[in-house]
Formats: sequence, C-alpha cells, structure tokens
Amino acid sequence: MASSKTIFFTDSSMNIGGQELQALQQMYALQAAGFKTLLLCKPNSALLQRANALGLAAIPIRFRNAFHILSFRQLLLLVRSKDPIAIVSHGSHDALLSVMVSWWAALLGGRRIPVLRVKTFQHGYPLFFAYNHLFSKTLTPSHHLRSLFLANRSIKPNKIEVLYPGIDFSGLSQSDNALPEHVKGWLADHPGPVISHGAILRGEKGHRIILNALVEVKKSFPTVRYLIAGEGQDRPLLEAEIKALGLEDNVYLAGILHPIAPLLNASTLAVLPSLIEPLGMFQIEAQYLGVPTIASSVGGIPETILARETGLMVEPGNVRAWADAICWVLENPIEAKEMADRGRAFVTDKFSMERNTAELIRMIEA
Repeated sequence: MASSKTIFFTDSSMNIGGQELQALQQMYALQAAGFKTLLLCKPNSALLQRANALGLAAIPIRFRNAFHILSFRQLLLLVRSKDPIAIVSHGSHDALLSVMVSWWAALLGGRRIPVLRVKTFQHGYPLFFAYNHLFSKTLTPSHHLRSLFLANRSIKPNKIEVLYPGIDFSGLSQSDNALPEHVKGWLADHPGPVISHGAILRGEKGHRIILNALVEVKKSFPTVRYLIAGEGQDRPLLEAEIKALGLEDNVYLAGILHPIAPLLNASTLAVLPSLIEPLGMFQIEAQYLGVPTIASSVGGIPETILARETGLMVEPGNVRAWADAICWVLENPIEAKEMADRGRAFVTDKFSMERNTAELIRMIEA
C-alpha cells in the first residue's frame, strides 16, 4: 500500500476555469504540507495539459458518465494501490464514480474513502439524499451558496461546509509578466482611464451592463476605456453590442489574459457586474493589488467586499447605478484608492492560500 497521506483530486470537465485552477493550487499547497496528491481527469482535457505543464502528478481517466465501467475499474485499482485518505471531486460524473469506488473498496475488505464534493453552483431544488448519504461533505465557496443547498431542510447542515477559495497572493504580487503586445498597443493608441473586467463571456457576468453604463460615463469621461479579459460563447453578441452603442474606440476584447495581475496593475478601476455569482475571484485579486473595485451586491460577492470600506457595491443590472458608481471612482481617485488599500488587508486575511489549505486539511481529516 502507498502512503496514507495521499489525496486524489478528480474532475470530469474538458475545460479549465477558476474551480480547476483552484484545485491545482490546492494540490501544490497540500504537497508543501507533506501530503501526496494525484489528479484524475479526462484525457486531452485543458486541466490535464495544465497539470502536466506544472509538473503535478496526473493520470487520465475517461469519466465518460457516472456509470462508465472502464473508468470505475481504473479508479478502483488506483484506490486499492495508493490508498488515499480522501477524494476531492469537482464534477458530477467523477464524483458519483468516486462514491461507488469508495463503497466497492470497502466491500473488498478495505475502508470507505471519504469523498468531498466541491460545488460552485446550485440550480433548482437540491435533493437531500446525495448530500446526506453519498458524500462525506459538500464544500461551497460561500455562505450564500451554502444557504441555497440548505433551502431543502432535509439536508443536514453539518454536511455542507464553506471553504473560501485560497489565492496565491505572493505569486500575484510578484508577477513580472507584461501585458501582451496587442493589449499594450491598444492601450497606447487609446489613452484614458481603464476599467478592467476579467470573466468568462457569458450573460450572467454582466458585460452588457457595463457597456450600456459606458454610454453615460462617456458624457463626463469621453476617453474612458473598458478592457474585457476572457473568452466565451457571448463574444459575437458583445461585439455586436459594442458596435451598436458606438463604443468601438472605448472597448477592447482582449481574450484570456493569464496571469491577470498585469491587467489589474494597468487599471484605474476593476468591475465585477455579475447578475449571478457564487463568490467571484476577480474582485478579490483587484483589492489585493490596491485597485479601486466596484462589484454587484449579489450572491456571494458581499462576502468578498466591505461596502464603502474596501470597495463599492451596486445593484445588479442597474445601468444608471453602475454609471454613477464608475463616475464616482473616476471623480474621487484619492478616496477610491484609500478603500482599495483597506481591501488588501481584508482579502489577505480571508482568502489566503494558507487559510484555505488548513481548512481543507481539517475537513479531510475530520
């Protein structure tokens, strides 16, 4: 048998986003704390490619569906050979397979491996059985999301725990990467204050709210710029909206920017105008880097900003309120920067990688 300090991470997604990047950071942090980690994810997935590039141990498993026999067999063999103390599952197919493998391993004379289910969303009404009986714990990134699960009073409260994301703030502040040349070139050709927004290009992220607010902001600040970092299905819709509103000289779709720190360091202010958001990361990183921040008062976002103390909060979808908030920051740079500076201490304490790792270890060993 392998060391009892091994922890499996599983994910059946082909794509990579904040949740997947967080898992890779946790693997690094757990290794530094003396644990062994192993990532199990789909062949040819973006997550597998990133893990390989980072030198993290990873094995491809197809995870075709929750009852895929070949994936079940491969995972069972890995569990029996490496004897993990826990499995941290991020996707639905891999989570259910992990539970079945845990039970089967126990039937074969081993022990039932705890399966921790990471959930960053909840649509509809949650059924109690999976959360009470299949998973040892379900981990949510905010108290807001936890409350959505507990709307079903049959779900045991001790089965749903909040694990705030951990951010490698040292890596964020030490980033010496420059903006890509195409972004630097556009900014040089379009001088003026910069509003930055890092998020997938999808309706609930609120890009259209800022575009429409920008029409009003331009009346007082004609050279204002809105730089959007990210890709997604709504790019053609946003391109059409930018043209329809006459904002071609004010808005730039920069694509995915990694790391995000160079963009934030070039920003006058950062926005997160989401209509739905379990927690959000962009506004946390912005506060850490001392960038004045405006975010929607929705979902888990209020857990990341102290309104009027570390940043501004605006009603989601209210174009007029967003325009007013942006203008206030641009008109009051000293007060806005003082709020941002207070935000650094706030987010450093609440969202450090050290705190996240300690909490995750506690939940795994409970």
